[in-house]
Amino acid sequence: MTDTPNTEAEVVAALAVQAKAGPEVVTAGGRTFVLTPTDITVKDVTNQNDLDALKPVRIRQAVTLQTVDSLVDYVDRFKTDDTILFADIRASSIAALIDYHAPAASAHVEHKATMVLPFSEEWKTWTAVDGKMMDQLTFARFLEENAVDIVAPTGADLLEVCRDLQAKRKVDFRKAVRTNTDCENFEYTDETTATTKSGGVEVPSKFQLALPVYFGGPTVKVFAFLRWNLVETSLQLGIKLHRAEHVRQAVFKEVVTEAGSRTQRPVVFGTAG
Repeated sequence: MTDTPNTEAEVVAALAVQAKAGPEVVTAGGRTFVLTPTDITVKDVTNQNDLDALKPVRIRQAVTLQTVDSLVDYVDRFKTDDTILFADIRASSIAALIDYHAPAASAHVEHKATMVLPFSEEWKTWTAVDGKMMDQLTFARFLEENAVDIVAPTGADLLEVCRDLQAKRKVDFRKAVRTNTDCENFEYTDETTATTKSGGVEVPSKFQLALPVYFGGPTVKVFAFLRWNLVETSLQLGIKLHRAEHVRQAVFKEVVTEAGSRTQRPVVFGTAG
């Protein structure tokens, strides 16, 4: 008895041999082929309802997640003994390689779940002005609009600073003097009236902020130092966040530790090749 052909190459060969015997050949997998005598081409005419459902030999999947909870849930559902997490500090991301290879074995490594942590709106707002100078009105409005993120000075003191900056827009600033209350006193003269007046506007030299680094994350303490320039008689103000990148990395490391602990999978810092 002749064995039933299994591969397409064998099917074609069988068709050539059986061209005179009949126009159809059925493979072991249930596919039916016919031979057209004119050009000797093979056409698949199998009834789709007669085919066996073929399952993939491996999972090929890449998903992107945005929270630690989602990453943990996904890894817990599909993880194996060889699943490993790669944490990328620069990208604020954790990649779970579900089908990673064992120490002495090969693997396709095609099932991957990546969590990219989105920054909070508060963090994006303050880092966007980090190191940038503003005119005093723009600076005052920025402080007013984001006062909810400022822990110190208090709300009342901050409101007074904003009012002073807005009210003294048309004066000539002369110099800045550091006070014993850790403020910058910007001295000015007002010559808009017949009588010249002198005075000063005090602005805190440091602000304490409470911001979440990542969306949905806990707030952390960040300090912002006052920066200023006197351009002729105009005052420019800005803030410089203190060690913001150190704060971000520390928070990210806490997220990585949590992800590893909850999934009970090893974590390495780096990226998978």
